[in-house]
Amino acid sequence: MKKLFLSITLLLALSGLRAQQPAHCGTMDVHAQHRSNPQNLAGMMQAETAAREWRENHPSGVMQRSGGNPVLTIPVVVHVLYKDATQNITDQQINSQIAVLNEDFRAMNANISSLPPVFDTLAADVEVEFCLASLDPNGNPTNGITRTSTTGGLILGYFNPFTEDAKFDSTGGKNAWPTDRYLNIWVCELFPGLLGYAQFPGDDPLTDGVVITYTAFGTIGTVTAPSILGRTTTHEVGHWMGLYHIWGDDSDCTTGSDSIADTPNASSASQSDCQTTRNSCNNEDPWWGVIDPPDMVQNYMDYSHDSCMAMFSKGQKVRMHSFLYGDARRFALFSSTAGCAPQGVNEHQFQLADFFSIYPNPTQGVVNVSYYGHENAQMNIEVLDLNGRTVSAFTTSSYNYTIDLSNLPAGVYALRFSGEAGVAVKQVVIQ
Repeated sequence: MKKLFLSITLLLALSGLRAQQPAHCGTMDVHAQHRSNPQNLAGMMQAETAAREWRENHPSGVMQRSGGNPVLTIPVVVHVLYKDATQNITDQQINSQIAVLNEDFRAMNANISSLPPVFDTLAADVEVEFCLASLDPNGNPTNGITRTSTTGGLILGYFNPFTEDAKFDSTGGKNAWPTDRYLNIWVCELFPGLLGYAQFPGDDPLTDGVVITYTAFGTIGTVTAPSILGRTTTHEVGHWMGLYHIWGDDSDCTTGSDSIADTPNASSASQSDCQTTRNSCNNEDPWWGVIDPPDMVQNYMDYSHDSCMAMFSKGQKVRMHSFLYGDARRFALFSSTAGCAPQGVNEHQFQLADFFSIYPNPTQGVVNVSYYGHENAQMNIEVLDLNGRTVSAFTTSSYNYTIDLSNLPAGVYALRFSGEAGVAVKQVVIQ
């Protein structure tokens, strides 16, 4: 009972804190709780030490191996925990999230072209890809997805990070598959106010992985504005690879740090609306020289809305690689036999968005849209701003048409297409 009371108290405190901020990541709060366990702390410190030694031995951030520096493909298992049919998200929605991870970690995301000149040369191809596993822990074929009907988590039926109830059969969740062979992602209904959380390298192997609420996973189906582009999972997988929030989880310019030189110092989290001119600190790392850059609100490890997020930095790539190569459990993923399910890493054929072409992008206001799908072209189209608000809406029955957005201010927008074939989201940048 004491533990339950503490969990509720922590969740209410977390909810109160996050209500003042534009996004809802519980990772650092859980990280602090886990560090209070001496065994967990020892594992995390060992992982930090190994990663630091790797960085010292590989200052360029490149691991030289025979045959070059291969892209690491990480097998993923997605555990869907559902209380009703809506929460039992589709395979297509899951595939849409895998596609986003691959685009974001390979710097192939459409809105990377919206980065300002001060940051565009810093955007990194992390050289990591993801696929749904093809073999389960017993060597049997799988599509990389498990589905568990549940009555929910321990607190008011919601899953929460402090009791880790999503991660165990005994508490209404699903036991992790071996975390040295799979990246485990649990999708469920989290406690209100939380979008997701992750576990840092070296922590408890029984709970290692990422948890995402079902309304912020992927780009179709149950996603809810403004978390409609899959960037919550990109953010949390960044934590899983050892990244901190770019503002250092402090409220000033001096005490906190994300340990990355090329992410500008910031006094607090982004306020969600992609304030590209925001410059909350001027005491930058010496790496920047005489330049005082704005806050990197476009970084996946800030709290900006999905449509604003566009990059990992090169410094973040080095840190992620240092854990992938330095931490024993992460390094074991290199030799995982879990394989990839038939759809492959880059095919993600279930992505309806693949059947849309939008050009030019960036645009001065007018974009041409072509739909190459075989289903009926009748579509409802919404134009959403950075806050997830619908700023324009119309319908079409044509496979090729033009959208005039010249009445909208410059910025990043999402085009949401809804029709017989499902829902697709594409980004467009207005200059």
